[in-house]
Amino acid sequence: MQKSEFLTIYATYSNLEGTKQTLPSVIEETMRNDARLIVHDSTEIQHGQKEKWAYLRSLEQEFGFFLILSTNLSMAHARNMCLHLGRELFAPDYIAMVEDDHGYREGLVSSLVQAMKTYYGKVAPNGLRIGLFSACASHPKANKEYLPNTRHRYAPINITGKPFPPGAVNSCFRCAPTQHWDQVLKGYDTDEYLISVFQTNNLNLRNYHKGFCSLLVENGDLMFDIKMEGRGFSSGNQLRLWDDNYTASDPRSKFLGKKSEQ
Repeated sequence: MQKSEFLTIYATYSNLEGTKQTLPSVIEETMRNDARLIVHDSTEIQHGQKEKWAYLRSLEQEFGFFLILSTNLSMAHARNMCLHLGRELFAPDYIAMVEDDHGYREGLVSSLVQAMKTYYGKVAPNGLRIGLFSACASHPKANKEYLPNTRHRYAPINITGKPFPPGAVNSCFRCAPTQHWDQVLKGYDTDEYLISVFQTNNLNLRNYHKGFCSLLVENGDLMFDIKMEGRGFSSGNQLRLWDDNYTASDPRSKFLGKKSEQ
């Protein structure tokens, strides 16, 4: 075991050129803070596996992060695997999960750690305890106000008009103390789709229903994102991993263009 305060789990699939833009920044910030990094890729042969894996192996040999190359897995299975492995390898106090279209700016890790040390479990002005942390301002789940005397932001319940967004963080970046991942979030729920709102949104619901809200650290200024065609549920590109007919018939699934009567 190599004890570390902070661990990043970087999940990626295909999109070699995008990964080249984001992963080096995550590696650099990891090394600046003596943190740890697990990179997981399950790119299939038809989507550029050879080139992608060669690139990742070259970075792993140079920088020494923990690299996992596997057959295709759902996002939930992949992240749960990395979550359990990361705890065993590094016993981290804090764990962040980031998708491959997001990169780190200098100061992100130290700011996140300080925010979690200072505010985890503290009651926010919306009446909920702060439990889940984000650094991505590009995909907010609700309008947010500044926490008094800070550059961190939270979602007031009376602004959203909905009960769940204050506890929500988009799956592109989620960070929390390890104990929160274990005891409150309990990892990702798995289902038959390789990615779906059904399996990723339950973390946000548990965060809220157990009395926690989320905090956007430093107004999201320490993270950047790039435009990439992902493997998600929401668009009909070549990486689409849902079936037009079967997925459309399941009321739990969501994707752009789905007919409301289904």
